[in-house]
Order: sequence, then structure tokens, then C-alpha cells
Amino acid sequence: MVNDHQLRHDSVWSLFCRFTFPAIAGIVIAGIQSIVDGFFIGNGLGSHGLAAVTLAFPILMLIVAIGIMVGMGSSSLIALELGKSNRGRAVDVVSNVFSMLLVTGSVIMVLGHLFAGSLISLLGAEGVVAVMMNDYLQIIFTGVIFIFFALALDPLVRNDGRPVFAMKVLVFSVLVNILLDYIFVMKLGMGMTGAAVATVIAFALIAILLASYLFSSKAKLRLRFCDIKVEYATMLQIVKSGVPSFAMQFSISLLLLAHNFVLLRYGSELAVSAFGIIDYSFSMFYMLFEGIAMGVQPIIGFNYGAGLYGRVHRALKLAMAASLAVGLVGFVIFFLFPDVVVSIFNPNDAQLLDVTVNAMRIFTAALLVQGIVVVTAMYYQSVNKVRSALFIHLGKTFVFLLPLLFVLPALFGLAGVWFATPISEFLMFLIVMVMVSGELKILREKKMSRLLSMEKNKIVTA
Repeated sequence: MVNDHQLRHDSVWSLFCRFTFPAIAGIVIAGIQSIVDGFFIGNGLGSHGLAAVTLAFPILMLIVAIGIMVGMGSSSLIALELGKSNRGRAVDVVSNVFSMLLVTGSVIMVLGHLFAGSLISLLGAEGVVAVMMNDYLQIIFTGVIFIFFALALDPLVRNDGRPVFAMKVLVFSVLVNILLDYIFVMKLGMGMTGAAVATVIAFALIAILLASYLFSSKAKLRLRFCDIKVEYATMLQIVKSGVPSFAMQFSISLLLLAHNFVLLRYGSELAVSAFGIIDYSFSMFYMLFEGIAMGVQPIIGFNYGAGLYGRVHRALKLAMAASLAVGLVGFVIFFLFPDVVVSIFNPNDAQLLDVTVNAMRIFTAALLVQGIVVVTAMYYQSVNKVRSALFIHLGKTFVFLLPLLFVLPALFGLAGVWFATPISEFLMFLIVMVMVSGELKILREKKMSRLLSMEKNKIVTA
């Protein structure tokens, strides 16, 4: 467990390792889970299964966006309050999270079951693919409350100083998910229903274990059932602080919808399957970037709240350097060995292999700068500069990627779809570098101002 004294005084590198490595490890396992899901679906159900889960993915990402919004919004507020030594206020934030998740999850579950058919038609699925999507989504909507709790409670446990415990819970649930995928999809032939059931059970395990911890005597932010409350002002603060995380995940969902639309227009279901494989493969590295960002969030938030701006400066630069290193590794793997990666999902379809390999070599350039963009957005969210974080997420999507996604294919056909993502990432990266440069200057000025103030106080005291 990491306590408040250590967050204030231990070396930033030591804290970075203690928070970020467990977060990265958990996210890597989650990324492997995503790949394994694609492996079982691709090998068990073929290209139709891959197309179905790819078309359904935007809906799942919208669910994820809501859960992460509550989790990251509340954890950002908690870190700042703990840095100011306001532990009672931090507990109040946690207590409101539970009621928010129960109400929101119940509403989404009912609406999802009522409108699943309409959503499937809207997403353009037909025939066998539409049937597979329906099988998958019905189970996902049934377990949506578990998904919300799993996603929202994970950052709360990390901010409680237990990043290793949060990692262990995630790893355990992922291993269960993989085992159940194998049993349900490959052995019992349950198809998309089996894959969805395995996913919901895994999220349920996370939710139960993390909730149990927060109600136990081990938790610093310990809850009792009588503590759970509904404070609309606090909930509004959580939503406001979490909007950047929602925007990021919602943007992913929206972009998947847009990709599916243009791929069906300029390509075919084969192109959608190729994009599904790319998305599965790249998701692991994107989750690595998120792992770095989520791991460094408690360090940045706590020390910013405590006025230790030099430590915030070091933590941000360290996270950016780590993201760049991860991006370089991903670029090398996907550019030099794309055929090996693609063969994991479907080794028997030569046409699918050819389309995906060509697209993957184009896509992989985005990894060089994507991590720095993700970490910077999380920094602004951690210090409660919501507008800046929101600008990064929405700017990349609406200013660059969406326009490019519709303009480039009109000029260059299917190749234009593949080029849109890396171009938009590099354009956003240039803007982010200007923003970061100004932010680092502000942190240096605040650090000097605080040091001068401390020196004056010493002189007056003497």
C-alpha cells in the first residue's frame, strides 16, 4: 500500500514504478484478453464473427465510456482532495459513485434490451452478422451493471494506494475470461453468446472483488452501506471531471461507427474484418498508453493538490517518455511483422491476410505519437483542467479524424481510410506539444513561486 507521506516524499521514479507498472501489467493482460477474444471468435466463427463483434464494438465502447467517466472523474477528485488532506471529502465522493452506477446501469440495461434491434439495423448489419450481433449484445446489456462497477472501481482502488491489488484482480478475471471463451466458444459451440457470457462473468468478478475491498477494513477510503448517498452536486462534479474520459471513449465508439460505414462503402465485410483485426491488435498498445496515463494519475493529482509542482513536472515528463518508448516498440512489431500478427486471428484466409497486412503497415505510424497525446490529456484531467483535456479528445476526433475519414476515401478509395488515423494523430501531436510546452512553463513558475513563499515565511518566523 502507498500512503500519503510516500506520495509526498518518495522519489517520483519510485512512485511511477509502483503505480504505473501494475497498471500497465493489468492493461497488458486486458489487451491480451482482447486479442484472445478475437482469436476465439475468428477461429471459431470465421470472418462473419469478426465482422459482428467489430460492428458491435462501438456499443460496447459507449458502455465502457460511461463506466470510465465515473471512475476517472471520481478518482481525479479524490486524488486532489487527498493531496489537500481532505480525506472526509474523498470518502463522500466514493459513496456517491455506488448510487450513480446502480441507477445508470439499470437504465442502460432496460434501454439496451428495448432498442437492440434498432441499433443493429442502424449499424448496418444484415443476415448472419445481424443475428450474431444480437446474440452478443443481449448478454452484454444484461450484465451492464457489472461492467460499470468493474470499470469505475478500478481507479478508485488504485487511488486508495492499492495498485498491485487492482492489477491482481484484473489479471485473475482475464484468465477466467480466456478459459471461459475456450469452453463456451470452442468446446460448447455457444458462438457469440458464449463470448459475451465469458466477458460479463469476468467483469462481474472484478466488480465483486473491488467492491468487497472498498467495504473492508483494509481500505483507507472505507465505505459502509449506510454511507452510500445521493448528492447531486457531488455527482455533477464527478461527471464534469470525468467528461474528458467519456469523450475519449465515446470518440473511439464514434470513430468505429465511422470506420465501419466508410469500410462498407468503399470496401466490403472483408475490409471490416481487416479493421477488426487491426483494432484488436492495436488495442493492446492503446491500453498500454492508458495504463501509463492511469498509473501516473494519482501521483500527478495528489502532488498538484499538495502544491508540489516540481514533482508534477517530473511525473508528466516521465510518463511521456515511457509512452514514446512503448510506441516505438509497437511500430517496430507491426511494421516488420504484420503477417505474423494477422495470422493469429485467421491464418486460412489469404485475401483477408493481404488486405489486413497492407492496412496495418499504414496504421502503425500512429503509435509513434498516440501515447503522448493520451498521457497529456490525462494530465489535464488529473489537475482538473477539464477544458484542455476535452479539447485534446474532441479536437483529434472532430477537427481532424472524422473529416479525413470522409475526405481521403473519396479521393483515394480504401487506402484513404487507412491513412486517416495516422495523419490525424500527428496533427494532434503537434498541437499537444505546443500545449505541453506552455504547461511545463506554468509548473516551473508555480514551483518557484511556492519556494519564494516558503522562504519568506521562514524569514518572518525567524
